[in-house]
Amino acid sequence: MRSESVTLANTGEQHGIGQYRFPRSYFLTGKSYGLTAADGARIRLEFLDRERVRIDGELSFFDCVPAAEDVYFVSLLVAARFIVLDLKRGHAVVVDDTLAFFAIDGLRDAGDIAAGLTDEMTGTSVRWHLGAERYLDQQYVSDKESRLAWSPRPDKARSCRTAFAALGDGLFLIEADNHAVPGLDVPQGLARLVMVQDFHRVLVTGCAYSSVFNDRILFSGYGEFAGR
Repeated sequence: MRSESVTLANTGEQHGIGQYRFPRSYFLTGKSYGLTAADGARIRLEFLDRERVRIDGELSFFDCVPAAEDVYFVSLLVAARFIVLDLKRGHAVVVDDTLAFFAIDGLRDAGDIAAGLTDEMTGTSVRWHLGAERYLDQQYVSDKESRLAWSPRPDKARSCRTAFAALGDGLFLIEADNHAVPGLDVPQGLARLVMVQDFHRVLVTGCAYSSVFNDRILFSGYGEFAGR
């Protein structure tokens, strides 16, 4: 039998920043959750099937990617709206115009919501590797600002309004305004980044969103701290 050496020349670069994205999760399918905020505000989530969710009676399509153990990153497809469901710690964050923190009914009391805004990451710099030669450099400047630069132009870092929230056990939620220079592998008209970053495992899951075409790319990746 003739022996042949096989070279896997495909780098997967055609998938861009979505190359390392974790497989979509269908764990939430058929499940319902009540969310209650400390001020008494309530939201009802009903995941009807693998593609549709009803939010307080309003129907939306969605994508779901696991962000950590029992933590799900949900991207709603009708607007720039995201929900992080942390079933392990019993809280949720709704990302709309602002970050809104909720307890998940039956898992945590609304008066004991553990998630909240933080400045813990100030002074940290990380390169998030998202695919073949695709990465995002992030420098955490303060509790309200980060500097972001996309490959292949790390020299084009931009200061961005950023909100940081601690979810617990090394998990952080980052929401940032972001406008990238032309020619990058991100949605045209990129306007917003939402990410769950796991600093224990140094992993990231998130979404790059364009308000121009309501376009989005879900991504996952691993991090490399600056200077290591």
